Amino acid sequence: MNPTTSKLATLMGSASLLTLTNALAAQAQQVAQAQMAQAQEVPEQVLITGSLIHGTAAVGVPVTNLNVQDFRQTGALTTADLFRTVPVANVSPGAVATNSGGHLERETRVNIRGLDQTGPRSLLMVDGMRFPPQADGICAIDPSIIPALALDRIDILADGASATYGSDAIAGVINVILKRGFDGAITQLNYSVGDAGGAHYQASQMWGRTWDGGDITLTYEWYDEAPVLSTSHSKYTANYSQWGLDDRTPLAASLPGTISAAGFGGSPTSAAWQPASLGLGTSAAIGTNCANCFAIPKGNGTAFSPINGGIGPTAPFSASQLNWTTFNVAGNSGTNGTRNEYDPFFHGQGYEVAPQQRNAAVITVDQRLTKNISFYGEGFYSNRRVEQLVAVGALQVTNDLLRVAVPTFNPYYPTGGAPTNLRVAYNLSIENPPYLNAYELSHRYQFGLNIDLPGDWHGQIYDSRSYDTNRYYYNGGGPANVSAVSAALGWTIGVTPASGTAPAIAT
Repeated sequence: MNPTTSKLATLMGSASLLTLTNALAAQAQQVAQAQMAQAQEVPEQVLITGSLIHGTAAVGVPVTNLNVQDFRQTGALTTADLFRTVPVANVSPGAVATNSGGHLERETRVNIRGLDQTGPRSLLMVDGMRFPPQADGICAIDPSIIPALALDRIDILADGASATYGSDAIAGVINVILKRGFDGAITQLNYSVGDAGGAHYQASQMWGRTWDGGDITLTYEWYDEAPVLSTSHSKYTANYSQWGLDDRTPLAASLPGTISAAGFGGSPTSAAWQPASLGLGTSAAIGTNCANCFAIPKGNGTAFSPINGGIGPTAPFSASQLNWTTFNVAGNSGTNGTRNEYDPFFHGQGYEVAPQQRNAAVITVDQRLTKNISFYGEGFYSNRRVEQLVAVGALQVTNDLLRVAVPTFNPYYPTGGAPTNLRVAYNLSIENPPYLNAYELSHRYQFGLNIDLPGDWHGQIYDSRSYDTNRYYYNGGGPANVSAVSAALGWTIGVTPASGTAPAIAT
């Protein structure tokens, strides 16, 4: 072998080994450096989502803006109705006849992301100042307390803003900006009506004037919504048999009343009162297929005779108007009870949707006092009123449906050998219809000074007072006092002591 070649091969092999060793060492050093870098603590990033610094832009979800042009494009009449065009806003459809008294004031609830179910999770602000929740349960916000014509715009932040505004802004913030610095006058009239009635009338007027260093803007709105009667829709009924369902007409929903005999087909407290074979349920209180029910003839009865010291007739059968031998005839059996049927909803002459009237006014004032100081003031007032004539048999007045047994010694008990277990079903609300009056009053005034300070600082001194109240009153109707009625019929009952304005009750 050539010694020169052998030495060259050995030298080349040593160089390759040295190169490989250096490369592995460099790679190991890089891995070690990377591991050390990973082991070092990474600084935490802080994202500020809310700030009270004047002029700071919101971070996160962009703010949605609504303005007067949106009213024209959508046809919305109120500020709350305009929110129906905002996808993240869940707007209540409006009040109906079965609404609880707590929502009778007809507020239109705006619910951002559907989170305001048990309490307000959205914040309503007017010119950056919070306004309290509304409704009897303090559980709703309704921006329509501000007339549409008085709006400059509405800013909607449909995302959590509790870092800035508190826990009542978990779902978002609605900020209503009032119009300022307007010069001129605008008159706006609106009219709309549905196929079942409920015509809407709206008249708005805005007037403004500006001058060197100041301005004033005044807005007034009158809004009237006519009722939708319970007779407007044939499906607003308690009888669902036309759709293959139950007839839920209360037995007592009859005019002038219904007499039943428990010995003719079962007791009114048993299933035999209305046989299940009829396919209309087994309730003793509903349905018109009672086999032992007889309608009191319309027009029957005479004026009350205040004899016996004002008590009236007392001798048994002395004032009877019905003779059982002619009243209980074959032609009347089974069907006589339906002859004075009174659908508690359709014939109740109540309101499916109650009428509403609202008056609202807004004023804004600005005046520069010095180069760096300006005065501002604003106020608004909203008053909406509702009168709900409750459809007889609706939720609020079911206790007005009275079913009582009559003693045989009652002066008005039928003659002619009538059974001794007659009962009378009667609706007190037909003669004394219940109705509810409700109102909501909202107002605020605010005034203060805006001060321009050195170094781009801004100061503000202000006083703001907000007020919101809701009331509703129940008149007429009312739950029947069965004990008092039984005592009046002649049953012997124990003495119930007087309590408050309620008198004592006894036979």
